Amino acid sequence: MALPANRQARFFVALAISVALLNSTAASPLYTSYRMMWSLGAFTVAFIFAIYAFGTLIALLVLGRLSDRLPDRRLLIILSLGVVIAGALIFGFAGNLPTLMIGRLLAGAGTGGLTGIANAALIELDPKADARANAVLATAVFTGGCALGPMISSAALYFDAWPLHLPFVLIAALAGIAILGLATASWQPAPRITDPREATAADDVPAGRYTAFAVAAGALIIAWAVGSTFAGLGVTFVHELLEVHSQAASGVIVAAFQLVAGISQLASQRLDSNRAMVLGTTLIALAILACALAIWITSPLLFVLGTVGSGIGYGAAFVGAAGVVNRIAPPDRRATWVSTFYITGYLANALPVLALGFLGDQLGLFGAFLCLTVFIVVGTFVVNGAAKLILAAPRPAR
Repeated sequence: MALPANRQARFFVALAISVALLNSTAASPLYTSYRMMWSLGAFTVAFIFAIYAFGTLIALLVLGRLSDRLPDRRLLIILSLGVVIAGALIFGFAGNLPTLMIGRLLAGAGTGGLTGIANAALIELDPKADARANAVLATAVFTGGCALGPMISSAALYFDAWPLHLPFVLIAALAGIAILGLATASWQPAPRITDPREATAADDVPAGRYTAFAVAAGALIIAWAVGSTFAGLGVTFVHELLEVHSQAASGVIVAAFQLVAGISQLASQRLDSNRAMVLGTTLIALAILACALAIWITSPLLFVLGTVGSGIGYGAAFVGAAGVVNRIAPPDRRATWVSTFYITGYLANALPVLALGFLGDQLGLFGAFLCLTVFIVVGTFVVNGAAKLILAAPRPAR
């Protein structure tokens, strides 16, 4: 039976995830401000975004395995929140490009420390240990935080309310609340499985864990490559290619992607994980084609529709891929597997947007977007074909 104290602990774990992701996306509407203030090129803006992902990768690689060995995951969650606070305040009060990058690196490290660990904690604090439901909860909280970040910054820009500073002060305050809540909440996780025979029994994918993981990772790469494009360069695309000159309005378009993605994840809970993953990647490919056409004909409305479609596809693909990984992960190594899943995602977060920034300086922003479109369409064919071959066999009912 669920204890109220456990529900309190789960709430603060969810808040921790949300705050970390607020910190990850709050900067998105502000990149154009820094670009104009400091005369930055597209690649430099992309690098500011991507250095966050590298900070995340470092933390995931270092802390993912350590978490499974600690008796209380709160230690690393609280430590990671402290890093989130430091990153937010350094970024929010940065006076030059190197300081800005340090803030983003720390923001990424804080998020990386939280991602796999907090996901595993949500499952262990759930007496039902429902991997699918907890995957939906974690990804919904994840994307909810992503959506609120640019909305807060866009509102600060619109009202001229200390826009380069206020969002990050708010993030630091929320992270402090999460730390206090976690430190005082009762923490009674379910016992972890340590018998390797029991962990092996958790594999219910006929083609094996690793091939199934590869398919899920491929879907995640497609989803996060598009997500990082909107988060890192979306405002730049809207501002310079679609002639929407309001930074606040451009930021709202980015926030709309994240918000629709979150709603899509909740709706996708009713779908089988495999089906959600395939439908999501297919919709992403169609929507990114619509966005490319919108840029070609300079149609902000069509771009918004393509953005919404991309967000729906992102949400379905993400929750489907996360559901596959949570289903196949050995219980005694869950944080390690989930961390590896997110390592793949953050590589997809960093490398494509860096490539886009480089191509944007060399070929122009539209040429760079066309390259992204080709990558997404081809990748979707490959991933969906592999999913039909590897994940098509029926699984025994639980």
